[in-house]
Amino acid sequence: MNIRNELTMAEPAFVTAAREHRARALKTVAFGCSSTPRGRQLPAPLVVARAEGAHLWDISGARFIDYALGYGPLILGHSPQGVIGAVKSSLDLGLRTATIHQGEAELGELIAQTLPSAEVSAFASSGSEAIQLALRIARAATGRTRIVKFRGNYHGWFDSIQIAGMPGNDGPDTLGQDPAAAASVTVLDWGDLDQLRAVLDDTFAAVILEPVAINGGCFMPPAGYLEGLRDLTREKGVVLIFDEVISGYRLGTGGAQALVGVTPDLSVIGKAMGAGFPISAVAGSRAAMEPVASGRMLHRGTFNGNPVSVAASVACIRELIAREDEIFPRMEAQGADLESHIRETAREAGLPLSVARTGSALQIFLGIDQVSGLGDLPRIDRAATAAFCGELLLAGVQTIARGLLYLSATHSDEDIALTKAAVTRAIAFASGRSA
Repeated sequence: MNIRNELTMAEPAFVTAAREHRARALKTVAFGCSSTPRGRQLPAPLVVARAEGAHLWDISGARFIDYALGYGPLILGHSPQGVIGAVKSSLDLGLRTATIHQGEAELGELIAQTLPSAEVSAFASSGSEAIQLALRIARAATGRTRIVKFRGNYHGWFDSIQIAGMPGNDGPDTLGQDPAAAASVTVLDWGDLDQLRAVLDDTFAAVILEPVAINGGCFMPPAGYLEGLRDLTREKGVVLIFDEVISGYRLGTGGAQALVGVTPDLSVIGKAMGAGFPISAVAGSRAAMEPVASGRMLHRGTFNGNPVSVAASVACIRELIAREDEIFPRMEAQGADLESHIRETAREAGLPLSVARTGSALQIFLGIDQVSGLGDLPRIDRAATAAFCGELLLAGVQTIARGLLYLSATHSDEDIALTKAAVTRAIAFASGRSA
């Protein structure tokens, strides 16, 4: 495999600018950025100056087609006018941090209108926070403490749940974690109903999972898996939690649960619901949400439901509802076009490459011809995948460095055509067919 680790041409201005900025930032900012994965982009972490629609411009003035989309939230693209207008109107009324305001009820009503599981919502600022809230609600509702999670599903960075991120390692995902914090968590294989059937009993408070495993590789659940999981949890009185931080409002206004036809007790949503502003929620049935809805269980946070983020979310969801028949079919068609081109081009080049897609989310893995599920993840070549994404960046296309791409409502047919050309070039380099 001939994936380049060093540039074999004159260094582009954006790479030089990125290296210079990183040298400066490393002096005063941990790892030179505010989230570790951002600092690992190849050939150098891009430094963005402005963004609009499906495009962003770095500090050197270079333009890129963006498929990272803020790691998923920018379902309407960068700087959508309706959302920005709503935020400006909210700011004109004052920040009103840590107050009750009318927008909370409006947003709760919209979520109840769109998400099958939602009767009552509780707001937070990030997906990680909302996951912790959902687990607390489940424990309060059942009087139990044990949790089931699945290998390859990511549920935020808190010690109590950031374990078993990769098949082959059921322990903490990073340095500094307290292993005791996750002592009540049982880890199983996603998609294996027999495993769950063998261990689930009335000592468990909750089962939490991604109903569609976008974060791990864009995998749909096996036929009958979610239905069986729903039946088992209901039989044992266990709270079923769907982590829809990524899939909520990305796979449709009803999220993955509407797509698969299975309704959990609690859903965790975030990312796309805020169109780029920091907001998340736990949304569930009135019965499942009773501990927090009644006030019996404490739910605290200075910035929970802040008016600015709520205004953005209301505007975003309203636009998605109004344009649902346009936005989601278009992204589906564009995603299918990209998926087909990537797979066929790699096949013709003889490059070991796997591509998987769920709606507007698409995952590329190098080093393996086909990834069929989360259990295959240890076999992929992560370094080659990151380098491949670096080649795309050199061609003017930004992805998430681990090979994940998101589409938005603003990607044009021209963007897709240019992206396909960039993919062809990157595959040529990766397969050794280009100097």
